This record gives sequence, structure tokens and C-alpha cells, in this order.
Amino acid sequence: MRILEDMRQYIDRLCEEGEIQPIEAEVDWNLEIGAIIRRSNDLMAPAPFFQNISGYPSGFRILGAPASASRRKGRFYSRIALSLGFEPETRADQLIDALSRIMEKPRIPPRLLPTGPCKECVFVGNEVDLFKLPAPYLHDGDGGRYIGTWHTVITRTPDKAWTNWGMYRLMISGQRALGGLIVPTQHIGMHYDLWRGAGQDMPFAVALGTDPVTSLLSSMSIPDGVDEADIVGGYRGKPLDVVRCETVDLEVPASAEIVIEGTVSLTETCMEGPFGEYTGYISNSQKQRPVFKVSAITHRKDPILPVVCPGEPVDDHLCMSLSLAADALALLRKKSIPVVMTFIPSEAALHLLVVSVDKSQWQGDSIAHAVGEAIWSAKIGTLLPKIILVDRDIDPTEIGKVLWAFATKCHPQHGIATFPNRDIFPLTPYLYPEEKRDRKCTMVVFDCTWPSVWPQDYAPRKAGFDSLWPLAMQERVLDSWPRYGYRAN
Repeated sequence: MRILEDMRQYIDRLCEEGEIQPIEAEVDWNLEIGAIIRRSNDLMAPAPFFQNISGYPSGFRILGAPASASRRKGRFYSRIALSLGFEPETRADQLIDALSRIMEKPRIPPRLLPTGPCKECVFVGNEVDLFKLPAPYLHDGDGGRYIGTWHTVITRTPDKAWTNWGMYRLMISGQRALGGLIVPTQHIGMHYDLWRGAGQDMPFAVALGTDPVTSLLSSMSIPDGVDEADIVGGYRGKPLDVVRCETVDLEVPASAEIVIEGTVSLTETCMEGPFGEYTGYISNSQKQRPVFKVSAITHRKDPILPVVCPGEPVDDHLCMSLSLAADALALLRKKSIPVVMTFIPSEAALHLLVVSVDKSQWQGDSIAHAVGEAIWSAKIGTLLPKIILVDRDIDPTEIGKVLWAFATKCHPQHGIATFPNRDIFPLTPYLYPEEKRDRKCTMVVFDCTWPSVWPQDYAPRKAGFDSLWPLAMQERVLDSWPRYGYRAN
């Protein structure tokens, strides 16, 4: 593995692989940057690297689409693979398996340094002005300029027992104020409730432009009470260097491009939203949210702001498709369900999980019910309202095969299992008003496996190259393929 130390090494690596498009032309932060990133997502083009932003000094740059898809053959997940230290051709199932095992690695706490690159420029108190950072106005209809789209929000419990690194959207609402989405079931919401119980504003820090492993793991569903910084160190095989904040009792990655710090108010609110979201739609909600009061900004002399422009798939939420599938894989293994692989299609906007199972290893009642209970009893299940269950001979990453299994093996009456009144994430687009208010909805498993109660030999056999010809004949044909006049593969 080739672990990268900071975002600049990551950009260099993307350049080596032809996954960066430097843009020297002057571009406007007002909609133009967002439109370019969106178009690059649609074409799966190289990541746009903006060098000349209207109204901002030379050296202030933006990296768009840092974890989006690549159109190059066999390299769809190359940016995520490179972020995790793998080769760009690494397959989705390999990445999912690696991510599903991160909790098995020894945890390595971060190493505290006296200073770091993120401290090259320091602004405190009245010197703070968020508008001096080139946060773009991304979508026409957004509630404001979103600076937090690909970042790490750092909070800690009042007793200092648990530090959380997560990714939650942040909108500029004033020179020294941010508005943020705080969902009670997410870790930041749990921390906020503890600080509210203590009667104190919650300290926070935002690290933008970190090493790629930190960014990716900040978007994962790490268990309650576990410090993501220790998991990052364990994945890297060595401590992550951190430095203390200027005005709050928190530590941030020393190599970050930009750090914003302050406290989240218990009493002050501001309007936040709407925002074009990972669902593929712009949310119509504009609500009063807690104010993130900014007390300091530090950054490198020539900072690079990473920006994601969410919307119609596919975009940088591709990484969450892999990490959430990995979370589900680890969970199902822990529940002793004979899972073979999990996958979230990039086009599904995190709303559909495909699970392949080996039913020959299952002795219990309905495996569809067991899978559904496992997923929807866990926090990750709020983001995964639909599950397609397939047999082990179906590769979940091959969506054409999954569609075939769904069409031919899911019984319209017996193959659909519903799970009423389950917790659901409020951004889910199809929710009725009362469901969005209560954050409760029915979840569903589409069972595309052959029923266990059927008589032996009743289930049809797959009519495929790998199933209706002897292995020796398969090998003979594959070895002779060029001799027949075909190209290899």
C-alpha cells in the first residue's frame, strides 16, 4: 500500500494517473465552479483543479470532485482506491472488504506536534472572516455558500472520553458564523445533546483538505465511543500528526489545508439550507439550525479547499457507497449471517443495498428477515431503506445480474418482506410529511434467492458458461480463445 501523507501528495498521485484537470482560466465562485464540478461528475472527467478564482488572491485554489468516479476503463473507483493506498484498478469488492476490516486493525492514537503546516496563517477573533476563503455558491437554489462539503468536523464529549471525526454539511451564514445540519442520531448530534445537558456551548473544529484517508474515514459509520483518529492511525500503520487548536480544546490534523474552530451555540440559530444533496435532489428544507460561532481560522499560505458538488449520481458520494457497504458487510459478519459480499450501486444514492448470501450455510428461519433485522437495528440502516438479497452465484457489483435476479427470482407476494416503523434519515426524498417529521418509515427486503422450502432439484439451474459446462471444457475454451480468432478477454 502507498499511504499518502496529505492532500498535496494525493493531488500529485492523481496527476500521475491522469485524474486531474488543472483549470488556469479565471472562474467565478458564484455558480460557475459548481457547474464545472457537476459537469465533470456527469462525464466522469478528471477532477477539476481551479487555480484562478475571481476575487481571491493567487494561491487560493479549489480541488473539485476529489473522490468522484473515473470514466477510464477498469478504474471507476480509482480516486477512492488511491486515497486508501491501493492501485487505481482495484475493484469495488476489494475496497469494500478492506474497509469492512478496519476495526480489526490495532488502534494507533495520533501524535501531538507543537505546530504544523495548517498554522502558517493564523486569524483569531475580529480577524476572522469566512468570506476570505473561496467557498463557492454551488447550486442555484442553495441557501448560501457551502464551505463544508468534503471535510472533517471534530467534536468531543464534555468528559473528553470520546472525540468524533465526522462529515456534516456547513454553510457560511456570516463573517464569523456557520450553519450546520445536526441530526440527533448522528454522532455530532449525540455530542451536542451532552453539551446541552452540561449547559455549555460545544467546541468544534473543521479540518479541510486533510490526508485522503482521514477524509474517507470521516464519512464512515464508526461505532459510538470510538475515536476516528485512532482508526486512521491503525489504517495508516502509524500515528497521524495533529496540532492543538488556537481557541478550543481540540486537536486537528497538522497537514490540513484549512482549519476553522469555535463553538456551537446552545441558544443562537440561523437559517440553513436548502442544499443540493447526495439524494440527487435539492432539499426543500430551510430551517433554523444551531450557529457554529467561529473564533479562529488557520490555513496554509496557499490553501487548497476541497469541494464536492452533490447531486444526481454519480459524484463523490461514491465513497460513501463503498464505506456504507463495508459497514453493512462487517455488521452481517458479526451477526453470523453467511454474507458473501455487499454492494451499493453508485446510481442508488445510498438508498439500496445489495447483499449476496450463501444459503447453504444458513440454518435459521428466513434469512431475508435476519438480514433486515440486522441492518435496520443498526445506525447505518437509517440510510439504507431498501435491500435486494441475492444468492451467492450473483455478483452484487454486476448490476445487470442483480436486475436479472430481481426480475426472475423475487416473488411478487412471497419474496417481499416489509419492516414497518423503522428509523430513517430525514433527507430520504420519498418520505411523506409525517414520516419526515417522525423520521419513521417502512423498510423493505426484496428476496431474490430461491426459497429454502422448495423440494430438492426444484429450483432452476442457471444457464451460464460457468454452470452448464464442465470445468475442463471451460478452461479449454478460455485457453483457446485467441486461437478461435478472438482478442484476449
